[in-house]
Amino acid sequence: MIIYNSAFLTLDFDPSMDILSVTMQPMSDILVPEINRSFAIIVENARNYDIKRLLFDARETRVDVQEEVFAPVLTQFVLDLAATRVQKVARVSSTSVFREHVVRKVFNNNVLPIQFESFSEIEPAIEWLKH
Repeated sequence: MIIYNSAFLTLDFDPSMDILSVTMQPMSDILVPEINRSFAIIVENARNYDIKRLLFDARETRVDVQEEVFAPVLTQFVLDLAATRVQKVARVSSTSVFREHVVRKVFNNNVLPIQFESFSEIEPAIEWLKH
């Protein structure tokens, strides 16, 4: 069921699998405040729905932001997410080598109670989340 939908972000919650699927729309001109707001909405809904598994579909996401700007925003999102009951995050990777590098770096540089894995396709990501 769609629990949130905007021009930037769609959240689809499947209560039978306890998976919140996150899709960020393909916008190249999204600004840092909009990214922050989208991340805050994800955290808020993860908390409100007591989400334990998060599927982040980044295949179509395009964010034209420098690493020194994006890394702190992503780090804050990950720390905020760690304050919820989320246990596993599966990310279906984008084609941006830069962005995937930043995401891996942020998740690897922070000691988190969250398991994180990147995938190239949705199906294996969902299977990993379910186990």
